[in-house]
Amino acid sequence: MTASLHTLGAGASAGAYYTNDPYRETQNRDEYYAKDGGGQWRTNAGSLVRDGAAIDLASFQDLCAGRDPRSGRSLVRGAGEGHRAGWDVCLTTPKTFSILWANGGVDQRAQLEAIHAAAVTQALDFLREEGLVEVRLGAGGHLREQPTDLMVGRFNHYTTRDGDPNCHTHCVLMNIARCADGKYRTLEPTKLFDWQKVVGSAFRVALAEGLSREFDLALRSAGQGQFEIRGIPDTVIAAFSKRSAAIEAAIGGDRASASGSQKEVAALSTRGAKADLPTGAELEQRWRQELAAFDLDPWAAVREASRSRSADQDRVYVPEQDLRHEPDFDPPEIAGDTPVARAASTLFRHQNVLDRKSLIERALNEASLQGIGIAAVRAEMTALEEQGQLIRLDPSDGQACWTTSGIAAAEAALLRAADRPEARSLFRPEALTAAIEAASELSAEQREAVIHVAGPDAGGVSVMEAGAGTGKTTSARVVVEAARASGLTVIGLAPSWKAAEELAASTGIETFAIAKWRHDLEHGRIPPLDGNTLVLCDEAGMVGTRDMGFVLRSVAAAPNGGARAILLGDRRQLAAVPGGSALRAVVDVLGRHATLTEVRRQGVPWQRAASILMARGEVEAGLRAYARHERIELVSGTTEAQEQVIALWTAARERYGNSEVLIVTRRNRDAAALNTAARTVLRAEGQITGPDVEVRARDRENKPTTLNLATGDKIRFGEGIRRHGIRNSTRGTIEAIGADERGELRIALRLEDGRRIEDAYVALVRDSVPGRLAAPTLPRITLATAGTAYSVQGRTASACVYYGGTASDARELYVGLTRHRHDAWLVVERNRLELAVRSRGSDLRMVPSTAELHERLFVEARRYTEKVNVVDHVEDRVAFVRSGAILPARAEVRLDVERGFQAGRLLRAVLQELAAVPGLTGRALVRLLRATERSITRRLQDRRDPSQSIDENRVSYRPEASRPSAPEISR
Repeated sequence: MTASLHTLGAGASAGAYYTNDPYRETQNRDEYYAKDGGGQWRTNAGSLVRDGAAIDLASFQDLCAGRDPRSGRSLVRGAGEGHRAGWDVCLTTPKTFSILWANGGVDQRAQLEAIHAAAVTQALDFLREEGLVEVRLGAGGHLREQPTDLMVGRFNHYTTRDGDPNCHTHCVLMNIARCADGKYRTLEPTKLFDWQKVVGSAFRVALAEGLSREFDLALRSAGQGQFEIRGIPDTVIAAFSKRSAAIEAAIGGDRASASGSQKEVAALSTRGAKADLPTGAELEQRWRQELAAFDLDPWAAVREASRSRSADQDRVYVPEQDLRHEPDFDPPEIAGDTPVARAASTLFRHQNVLDRKSLIERALNEASLQGIGIAAVRAEMTALEEQGQLIRLDPSDGQACWTTSGIAAAEAALLRAADRPEARSLFRPEALTAAIEAASELSAEQREAVIHVAGPDAGGVSVMEAGAGTGKTTSARVVVEAARASGLTVIGLAPSWKAAEELAASTGIETFAIAKWRHDLEHGRIPPLDGNTLVLCDEAGMVGTRDMGFVLRSVAAAPNGGARAILLGDRRQLAAVPGGSALRAVVDVLGRHATLTEVRRQGVPWQRAASILMARGEVEAGLRAYARHERIELVSGTTEAQEQVIALWTAARERYGNSEVLIVTRRNRDAAALNTAARTVLRAEGQITGPDVEVRARDRENKPTTLNLATGDKIRFGEGIRRHGIRNSTRGTIEAIGADERGELRIALRLEDGRRIEDAYVALVRDSVPGRLAAPTLPRITLATAGTAYSVQGRTASACVYYGGTASDARELYVGLTRHRHDAWLVVERNRLELAVRSRGSDLRMVPSTAELHERLFVEARRYTEKVNVVDHVEDRVAFVRSGAILPARAEVRLDVERGFQAGRLLRAVLQELAAVPGLTGRALVRLLRATERSITRRLQDRRDPSQSIDENRVSYRPEASRPSAPEISR
């Protein structure tokens, strides 16, 4: 049940696509709508066709060719056989709806058809009201305008090509629309393609509202924002979904993650002739026979389910959380169970700023499970904004977006805590010099970076940005040695336990996952920081706004002027899972940061150069280098592509002395398949021995699964087990597994830190949390050879094989292709690239060249999304940082004489100060300029709004773009 979007062909022949037979489809797609009748026009102004009128073939074909059906004259440029006919938005009901329709009487069918028709109308109205289609004006169509008359042909169908019941409507948007000036122009559907899923959500919520109102039916979540009617078992749904099964088989069984083009081409490739399918009464007899096998009356079943429903049952599955080790500190941003409140609170856990598309799509999906309509969702959005719970921001692109006062306050607090330039360095100069001189392996760039973050001008917070393989760990080790020699206590923090343990292993300091440290500090389990402490925060680019704010506030609150913090990370690698881009915000407010750019990890010069390019954000250029050196392999078929991944992995292990070779994927399910394949190789090599023991476990998505384990298997834990000192992502090798004398399955593991543990298999679960969560019944473990990009961030290996089973992006490609020292390969499923290229051409049968497929892959490398901060949308950033208040944008003035004179007086005062002390050293001059800058900022702010009180934590906001980075600047 979704909204699918297809581009029609050109000219009048594209109209030969519809039929008037309401209970079956014809034999091939080109004749799908070929005959007169059966369709109905939907138009909001009736300039060419009448709203609700039946569609006749001649008029439909004229409009497909861009001609006036009344006179035959051309209405738009390029009218005729070369004119793009339009776009088909197909709105399909859930399968349980179609099953009820197929087994309903005349009155029941009529009611369901009316509900369906009303939902289609509401979806089309939503499309128009949200401005999802525009007309093109001006030279080259560079201007956009909302049409005054949009014409849509609606065609209702009720079966699939395999003869299963399937109620759906094809809504053909004609590529011709009337404008405000009375002229007709062609449409621009770019936004419609972008909002395709949202249109589907609007259709579903209208359908759900009708079902709840007319029949009082209970609904359940079916995942991916879909719903089904409660009471009809999944086995019955599967029996009447033969077409879906065929398409899923064609795309590898993962329809949910397949692209639209993959689904479309799979549908075409699996489409068979229907000459032998029964029709009419014969087809309905087949439906009754198929249903009889289940001994089920669908209408009785859904009525019974409606009577016994529970409000929270069957909601979207949310994985269990390890609350002891990964506590959830922050309450929902907007309290309540209404659709927009639930949607906004869920989205705000991962974003600081929500755009309209994301918010309304999620809210509509929530509303569909509650039987609430589109109008109610929009009304709630308006009410929340009026109440101040949703704060509208002023976006640069004109699209509506929102945040909350809580998120804005958290961001402002983070920036205040980050800007502490008056804090002196705690490092002893002689200790820092000695540590640097003792580290002969440091490059000049690394030495400069260490001086920047630990030298006399470091301030309370310093940042060292380091691209993949540039020697961040080596530099951090020198900083730790200097800190210890200076008498400082050093603690390490990271967003995950895995990253924290790797920081501990490389530097020898005590480390924590930030969530655990925050939890213990807030509950008094560990003492507050003292002023003689250095906090080293690794992988800072993956830390969210609230966690980073807590860390820096804790550092600033330490006695004697506060502790010190050094942030290590790379904003271009994987983004934070929580909201915001905290590291970018900190770098902006500091104005300076050290940058490591010299790649030291890769040994091959061209690979080193490619890594440098990726670290600079030029992931496409780096990927092209791998293509030039034949490190990208395009393989047809999922199975064949995964076999090639294993072949390359096996060869690399042979070549580099059986050392670690990583397999990186985008999806956990691909990692699971590759782990199984790699295990077969390891058993053949004798590295896995003894009999296989079949166990039940929970996978990375927290779903039950079956694993075969034996001695030698490497496994990875997906949650912490406190009594064994196991963290989320801890790895271990099985040394023994089998039943004891009582028949209980026991397992012995050698963990990666060298410790050996032994326990009952069923006991390898996290501890229960009294009153909050019971201990799970299945261990959460997976095989550990292959993993996602998130699981390998920060790791280094001899070689790496990246599997591109689905479309990737710049961040994941950057991480996957910079883990290796010696070599790396990228294996991509050729079929998915071919489908993407073919779907954008005029002929789906075209076979693209390898060069075209590479170009399509390079498009993925351009997809670089940066999480948005609230401060990005604020005009008066100084006021925002001081108070967290988001002031409305000031009206632009052509000449602000008063502010100009005031700035001149302030500048003259500074020049007089400088003239009075001509012997200032360079360093003192820099400090004076910084203090003066803050003074000017405060005085200008006070003059603009004298009613505001002055915050003791005064800050200046210095965008990164306006200042060079150290060590690139002269000191």
